[in-house]
Amino acid sequence: MTYPNPYDPFERTDLSANEQTVLDFMIHCMHGDDMSLIERCVAPDYIQHTPGIGQGREGLRSYLVNIAHKRPGRRDWRPIQLFACGDMVILHKLLRHVVIADFVRFNDTGQMAEHWDVVQPLPESGYDPMKPSEENLGRFRELFGMTD
Repeated sequence: MTYPNPYDPFERTDLSANEQTVLDFMIHCMHGDDMSLIERCVAPDYIQHTPGIGQGREGLRSYLVNIAHKRPGRRDWRPIQLFACGDMVILHKLLRHVVIADFVRFNDTGQMAEHWDVVQPLPESGYDPMKPSEENLGRFRELFGMTD
């Protein structure tokens, strides 16, 4: 049995402006398709909390150009869920063998002002947290010693 995902950004028709900005930015800038989005979507004083990525627009641009150069044409991530609450947007995504949650704070002008992320490797147990099926629920219960 599978469950519908009411937060799947490709199934929703009610994305807020901030949610749409994050989704567009991730789809187009993460692959180097449209770096002009940096000027429009990212605040000049952008704060980056991910180690290894520079601060401000230029720090982010440098990082994105570098990964686009290393992985030209690769589309190796997919969004799973997208949430907005006030000035925050959370994008939950799958990237090869890791699950990532991006937290983005927006400023008063609708630009991305701050970013944090959490990265978790997918377990080798066969349990896939991105697929809430009855089979996975059983594996989850086994892993964590839960009974019905």
